[in-house]
Amino acid sequence: MFAGLTLLILLCSAAFCVRQHRREAAWRAGLLDDCTGPLSEPRLGRDRAGFATLRGRVGPAVVDVRLVPDTLVHRRLPQLWLRVTLRMPLETEAVLDVLRRPAGAEFYAPDQLPLRLPVPAAWPADTLVRGTAGADVPLACLTPVLSRVLADPRVKEVLVTPDGLRLTVQASQGARGTYLLLRGSRFPLSRLESDQFADTLRDGLDLARTLSEPSSETRHACAA
Repeated sequence: MFAGLTLLILLCSAAFCVRQHRREAAWRAGLLDDCTGPLSEPRLGRDRAGFATLRGRVGPAVVDVRLVPDTLVHRRLPQLWLRVTLRMPLETEAVLDVLRRPAGAEFYAPDQLPLRLPVPAAWPADTLVRGTAGADVPLACLTPVLSRVLADPRVKEVLVTPDGLRLTVQASQGARGTYLLLRGSRFPLSRLESDQFADTLRDGLDLARTLSEPSSETRHACAA
């Protein structure tokens, strides 16, 4: 009888684990289902961890959307980052990286940029600006637009390269109770809101447009 009860408990536990795994897999795969609207030729997929991916086009830009879980920094709740990449030639030969609240564990950000640039006075004090030779030119050109983008506390990083740009913003923060008790990463998010994706995509397009067709406000800075 004891052996039968043990077997029953094991079978119930296994069935519960299978259901939980399927539920988690379905959640990860469906996170970007509401975000296809702004893109032409949208294609949903999944990365190796099962998180949803999205690819499509907006004008000349190929758009790549990914979700990056981050649990590396101790004493901080786990983060789920939304990473939106626009692949298109940009009018710069330099690499510029603007990082908010650096903790030294941003594995998704470049870590070998040789120059550290002064942070514009109006920007948050916890901003790190790095780049390659000549990065001061796109920095000066993009400062007005970046000032608006960085006003959103969810923005973590803006990376500009000759081949395109990338924005990393907070999609969700881990549930405090689950993390404190079990050190688990449970994100209170059913699906990414389409408005957040659309706003991030708009910011990326504004930055790309500013480099390609600077306004009268930024033309002098770009030429300096």
